[in-house]
Amino acid sequence: MYSYRNGPVVIGTNLSFTRVILEDFEFVATPGERPDVVCGVFYNLDTGQTTRLWHDQLGDQPPYDIGPDTLVVCFVANAEMACHLALNWPIPKNILDLSPEFKCQVNGKGISRKNQGLIGALQYFGLSSIAPKRKDAMRDRIMKGWPFTDQEREQILAYCAEDVEALHKLLFKLLPTIDLPIALHRGEAVASLARSEHIGVPLDMDVFSQLADKKTWRDIRDSMVPLVDVHGVYIRDKNGWHWNNARFEEWTVSERINWPRKEETGKLNLQRKTFESMAKAYPQVEPLRQLRYIRDKLRTIKLSVGRDGRNRTVLWPFSSKTSRTQPKAKHWIFSPSVWLRFLIRPEPGKALAYIDYSSMEFLAAAALANEHCGSSNPMLELYRSGDPYLNFGKIIGYIPPDATRQTPGIEAVRDRLKVLCLAV
Repeated sequence: MYSYRNGPVVIGTNLSFTRVILEDFEFVATPGERPDVVCGVFYNLDTGQTTRLWHDQLGDQPPYDIGPDTLVVCFVANAEMACHLALNWPIPKNILDLSPEFKCQVNGKGISRKNQGLIGALQYFGLSSIAPKRKDAMRDRIMKGWPFTDQEREQILAYCAEDVEALHKLLFKLLPTIDLPIALHRGEAVASLARSEHIGVPLDMDVFSQLADKKTWRDIRDSMVPLVDVHGVYIRDKNGWHWNNARFEEWTVSERINWPRKEETGKLNLQRKTFESMAKAYPQVEPLRQLRYIRDKLRTIKLSVGRDGRNRTVLWPFSSKTSRTQPKAKHWIFSPSVWLRFLIRPEPGKALAYIDYSSMEFLAAAALANEHCGSSNPMLELYRSGDPYLNFGKIIGYIPPDATRQTPGIEAVRDRLKVLCLAV
């Protein structure tokens, strides 16, 4: 439901707010660093007042009451909350992020990810928006950083205010479809991601600085070739070792290996899955497969690391098909090969815990099913058993009653049962 005074105020089921603030920041984003806030614009939906503040006017508190009676509306709120944290401002209790709400609106409608930004959302509803070329030009200028002329200052503040006005238009297109209590949970989740981005992941900079050096990295990749490639498949030039298709084909012929070819070109199929299957049939392929795979994974490290030695990048919530975060892999320590995580190192006097939830998807499904199960919920009972997938196999007679995950062959069976359980 909605009420109107001087301006519209949102009232959801059992939820009401005395003020609704639409906010947007502009900032300089340097890889690995916290945002360098340039300005902020804040629109009070109740009073119709717009507040424009340049960097030196932002102060140590938001220009509005941040208490529980305030709803703060943003688009991609982790960016705005990162600005809050960079300014040492508190995080609002109630956040409505219109980015995931728009994704909910267009889910399954074939809207590409690149068209799910603010301009794409406005265009979807037939609303006017800033011209994409002008938006790109303003972003490029802001990203170049300080100093800004007086004229640029006015242009940037006006540009930021345009985004807030666009947010205003979009809000009332999306409101009829928004389940506000659930949307506030999404806002809370996005705020937690902003805290994660703000803190960052501490790295061992002594080792990282060496691995980030291109020459050192190339030497590491090249040093393993002469040790593994005893067949002379790789060739060497001034830039190091390189895979040679012709030499590999000669070797397969000499070994009498009938290697699969691509139908369209007749050339050898060198895809990863082809190597995996051929290595099972011809064990002599395995060393080359491993060498090729490892060298491919050992690409130059491009993690985004700040001056404080912490890895930071935008985590982009609700971006994947499964609604998970989707940071750019090359910038985020948890995306490349697992062995690189040895770079994560706590500072002196600190400790780190790497924690994952056990069978979280299964528990979520069990909780959602609980209202239909009466006094007995078999899914919850399976979850409480400690390993729902393993024990499901025992219930249906697919796994012996005394088997554990350490029992030879059981892990592969359990993996298949996990797919089955989650699919159902």
